[in-house]
Amino acid sequence: MGGEWTWPVGVRALLGMAGFGPGPEAVRRVVAGRTVLITGASRGVGERIAIRLGAVGAHVVLLARGDALDGVADAVRALGGRANTLRVDLRDTDAARAAGIRILADHGTPAVVVSNAGHSIRRNLADYTDRFHDVQRVTGVNALGPVALLLPLLRQMAADGAGHLISVASASVDVPSPGYSAYAASKSAFEAWLRAVAPELAADGVATTSVHLPLVHTAMSAPTARYATAPGLSADDAAALVCRAIVDRPRLISPWWARLGGAVSALAPAASDRLLGTVLRGLW
Repeated sequence: MGGEWTWPVGVRALLGMAGFGPGPEAVRRVVAGRTVLITGASRGVGERIAIRLGAVGAHVVLLARGDALDGVADAVRALGGRANTLRVDLRDTDAARAAGIRILADHGTPAVVVSNAGHSIRRNLADYTDRFHDVQRVTGVNALGPVALLLPLLRQMAADGAGHLISVASASVDVPSPGYSAYAASKSAFEAWLRAVAPELAADGVATTSVHLPLVHTAMSAPTARYATAPGLSADDAAALVCRAIVDRPRLISPWWARLGGAVSALAPAASDRLLGTVLRGLW
């Protein structure tokens, strides 16, 4: 986008804001000829992941709820890749679970599942005390729907003794930000579930990676005008980080400042609250 931050990439890297990923051949060695499921694949980070993986020979199964999914599949095929689409609204947990079962029946067990779908909302508590449906909506997309989709997939991946689950989350999991309470809570709920099941999955041969992204300049962040010139990743930068997760299989990819902020918040919660309150008074 036109107002996107333009600091040198080396500085952005030091700030944990640059999406360095492996070269295409390294990714090809992992995914070529194999099935990769990507949720939230109709735009933004999910779209760029799909195009990157399709271009190196992956069979990408693209899941989202919008018609834009067809355009992403066409872009993958134009690069010589193979793509299938599945329209599912993750807020419908029955439909999400049925989608997981259908994917197994139609395409077999995915080698990699990228749980990328997300819904964000920026709203102060005072502005949604009479809007509980906001909380329900983001929790459906960010936590309940993904778990419903994954349960049948993970059962088969564990039975096969192979596979890799990647969760694309946010640095707000490490440092929850006022104004994003519903979003941070829903993403944190999924991440807490993943942390708890990761040892079980590892024992069954299934790898897990959590990718906690900083600000990414996409349509999801665009409604907050002050983000337009804030330092952040492009969607392609973020997709590069996911490719790094696919190749290296780390347990966590997260900016250093998010990990540090999370530790400070846990050790000194009252001081952290006061600091955030002071910052927010200057912003709002």
